Order: sequence, then C-alpha cells, then structure tokens
Amino acid sequence: MKTALFLRTFPFLAALAAAAPAPVEVVFASKTAADGASVPASVLAIRTLGYHAPGQGAALYTRAGAEPPVYAVRGGRSPQPRPPSHYIAAKNESSGAPLYFLLSEETPDVLQFGAIADALADGSSSRNPGQPAADATAAFNDALAYGKGALVPAGRYWIAGTIRVLVDGSVLQGNGPGGAGQGGAELVFGPGKDDCIVLGDGKNQLRWGKVTRLMLNPKLRAGGNAIFANFNYQLTLSELRINAPHNGILLFRGLGFSLRDIVMSAIRAGDGTPDGPREIGYGIKLAGAPVLYDKDTGAAVKRNAQVLYLENISFGSAKHETDPANWTVGLWCAGSAASVNGATLKNQNVRHGVYIAPDKTIDASNPFVVPPGYRLVPAAKTVNGRTHRHGSAAYPAKPGDVVNEQRHFQDLTLFYLGGDYLGGEYIYNENGSGVAIHNPHFMRSYQGNAVFMGANARDMSLYGGQIIGAFRHGLDMNGERWLVSGVQIYRHSLDDKNRRAHAGKFSAIHVGATSVGGDIANCKIGNEPPGTTGRGGDTVRFGVEIEKGARSTWIHGNRFNGCIEAGIANRAGAETKAADNLPPPGEAPAGR
Repeated sequence: MKTALFLRTFPFLAALAAAAPAPVEVVFASKTAADGASVPASVLAIRTLGYHAPGQGAALYTRAGAEPPVYAVRGGRSPQPRPPSHYIAAKNESSGAPLYFLLSEETPDVLQFGAIADALADGSSSRNPGQPAADATAAFNDALAYGKGALVPAGRYWIAGTIRVLVDGSVLQGNGPGGAGQGGAELVFGPGKDDCIVLGDGKNQLRWGKVTRLMLNPKLRAGGNAIFANFNYQLTLSELRINAPHNGILLFRGLGFSLRDIVMSAIRAGDGTPDGPREIGYGIKLAGAPVLYDKDTGAAVKRNAQVLYLENISFGSAKHETDPANWTVGLWCAGSAASVNGATLKNQNVRHGVYIAPDKTIDASNPFVVPPGYRLVPAAKTVNGRTHRHGSAAYPAKPGDVVNEQRHFQDLTLFYLGGDYLGGEYIYNENGSGVAIHNPHFMRSYQGNAVFMGANARDMSLYGGQIIGAFRHGLDMNGERWLVSGVQIYRHSLDDKNRRAHAGKFSAIHVGATSVGGDIANCKIGNEPPGTTGRGGDTVRFGVEIEKGARSTWIHGNRFNGCIEAGIANRAGAETKAADNLPPPGEAPAGR
C-alpha cells in the first residue's frame, strides 16, 4: 500500500518503474543462498559467486524448466535424476511454482559441486583446527557425473571414499602434480581398504577416460589400488605423483592403455617370506584378459586386454631392497595381452622390476566381461560321430565353464630400463612370450639374477645395455628361443665385501638344462678388461655356463674378461654344438 501511494504521489517514478526491463539474470552470493530462493518469472539464468560462500566455485546456472533435470546414462537404462549439486531449485516469486536452473559449464570444477580444499595430510582441517577436513568425495563424483569430466583447482582435498569415473570421455584434471605445497592439486585419501579412483563399472566398457596432473596420497589406506581401471578402452594416465599406495595402478581388462610421466613411491603391499609371497605388491599390473572365442564357431579370436604404452615411469617400494620378505614388483604382466611398449622405467627397492607371471588365483568378484559376438569357452562340433573342439584338451567339457585363461604374455617390448637398487631379478619372465628388452641401463640386484627366464617362457630377446652387480647370475636363461646381443655384463655383486664373497660362485650367463635355442652374440662378458678405470676385480666363475640337457646354444663374437675358471663351460655335450665356435664338452678357452 505504501509503495502504491508513493508511486501515485510521484507519477514519473511509476512510469520509470513500468519501463524498466524484467530481469533475465540474478546474482546470489552462493549456491546455498540461491537454493529455495524466489526469483521473477522472467529470470533465465542465476549466477553464483561460490558454492558454500563467495570465492568457492562461482558458477552460472541456466533455466532448465519446471521439473528436476535428468540425464541419460549408459546401459539402456531410463534417464536418471541429476543430483541436487547439478542444479538450483528456485521458485517463481509470483506463483511459487518450481523453477530449475542447471549448471551451464561444459567441464566444471569440483568447487562448483561443494568441494573444499581444506585438508591437512592427516585429514584434519586447515580452516577449522582440530576438526575433520571437509569430505570432497561426493563433490568429485557429482562433478564427474555431470558428464564432461572435472577440473581440480590447486589445493589439498580430503577423499574419504572412492572417486568413480563412469562417463565416456571424462577427464579428471588437476592443476599440477606438485602437491598443495607447490601450488598443485593433491588428493588425500582417508582410511579403509577401498580403491582410491575407479574408472569403469566393469560391465560397460569405459571409453577415452583420462586422469592427469594430480598428486594422489593414499598412504592412510590399508588396501586397494590408487587407480583401478576396470574394463576400459583407450585410457590415458599422465603427469601423476602417487605417494605411498598400498598398490599402484591395476589395469583390469580393456584395450589401449597409455601411461606416461608417473612417479610412484613407497608401494606398501608385497609381504611374504624368503620362501614365497603372501601377496604381490605392484606399481602397475595388467591383468584379467581371457582368450575370447567367436560365438558361432568357437574359434579363438582375440584377447580383451591388450596394448599398453609406458613412458617415463618410476616405481619405488616402501620396503628395503635387501629384505627377503619384500615381494613388491614394478610392472606386473599378469594376464594375456597383445602388446606392451615401454620407455624409461625406473625402479627402486622393488623385488622384481618387470614381473611376467600369471595370477595364482582369479578374483571371483570380478566376472569376465564378454563383448557381443564372443564367448569364453570354445565350441564343440560333432561330425560323423566324432567331436571336434577348438582349443586344447585342457578346456572344460561342460559348456559354460570358465577356465583360467592366463596364457603367455605376448609382445612385451621395453626400452631403456633404469634399474638401480633392485631387490631381486630386474626382469622375471616366468611364462612370457615375445619379450624384447632394449638398452637396459645398469641392472642391479641385491637378491637374485638380473634377468630370469623360466622354462615355460618363449621367444625372449635382450639387446644392448649394461648388467652390473648381479647378486646371482647376470642372466639365467631356461626357456625356448632366446637371444642376448650386445650386452655388457660385469662386476658381480655391488660392493667390495660382497664381491669377494661372491668370487667364483656365479656366472655372467647361466644356460639352464631346459633351455632350447639360445643365442649369445657380440657381448662383453665377465668383468671390466684389465686396465679400465674402477676395475672391480675377477668375480664371475664362468662367462657362459651351459648345463647338461640344454640344447642348441649358439655363442658367437663375444669378449670374455675376468672369468675365474673359464670363459665358457659347456656341460651339455654335442647337442650344444649348434655353432662351430663353441668348444666341445670338456674344452674351454682361457678365461682372460
């Protein structure tokens, strides 16, 4: 009434008010303040200066209609309601009818969904001393569910649960991997045994995901992985620092993984005894890839975990390299795959730098994922009363039974492996096939051989590089079809005391009784030549030691120095005379 009287008294103001345009955008100090507010019916957008308060994730929300917004999800399900963090629920100030405004950013940041970067390393709040930090798990997941990925501004965030990436093409990108103290984005994960970041639901293949420019700190977790990629296609992980994970990165089924510029320190899993592991801890594990068969013919067609590219990866274990109970590995190739290519892998304190061996068991909680058109067991076809089966006789007779299909890991090609201060074998190849190692740089070992090739391994090649300070044999080759070319193998053991104790016990290259078709060409074997700087003395027993039973070992163009007993010891008999430069049994050239 007072307003109407005022306008009648001053009619020019009434005319001015009538001419003012209806507002199309209003501003609130925070999303909290905007939720439930009354706005004119003409408003098409709401701008906020923050989520909880100004400065904490400013955002623009645009009119979405009179119903709560929904979004489409994968898997053929009906559209799902969006979480309240995606929109503002306001109301028409005249009628009270609901009005919904949806966040307009294509790739929002986590502050716009309520995250607060107030965490200290122990999970307490930097803003409220003595109080817990704000849990940002829901904010991260709501941001990722929005559909385009999420940005993580600089700061330290407390994550009590698991971050889940479930939308194709999502990019979780931080401000940098330097940590909060260096202006980067750091995620501190709270206690528990759950995985820290999970990409994919294991049922629908997640495509084109990416996690980059973050520091992950899972040291309070008593289990799980820092990153678990569950059935992914073309996944990229880059520019990450991962500090003290229980386990590092698990790549479980999928096609096309690219990992580069990752520093991982203080891996905590990998407990055991000198006789064997209770668990294998790992930096990166590639696993869970059964052979797939054509649905109609039953013929083997392809594997569904393949192609891993690695570049500039550094692993470190929390355990000491000389601890016999340390069963931490850098790269664990645990399942069938088509190809792995790597560059510059650096390992410190792990028992095995590259570990090529199957899982002893399959986790029943992770069912096999079979794309349309394939099956897990081969077909059987009866012709003229006789049943023919695709595959070997080891497959189960009952249709539908699933067997452990972890076969040879194929086509593992690794370049420039920086192997200082390793615990056990730098490369442990139990049953890999098609393994090629180029330019391994300074392989060292405190517990085992620098390289071990098991009796079930096939087609392994080692080119160039230096093997220095092996605790046992430099190379222990026991498989079929292998080549060692242009490698320098010298200075057994790592210091003078160990070197003296080791003298005459192990060989630079040991060829086991199960070896078939091994070639050793153009290598420098044994120790540094006399007169070289820093010469460590004669410690290796034989340059090449060939056990009885080995077949077809070819030795050509090598240089032997510092071998205590002989350059070559051939116990295999005439079977080993595949090359005319190999002496007969009982004969060996001088070791110097």
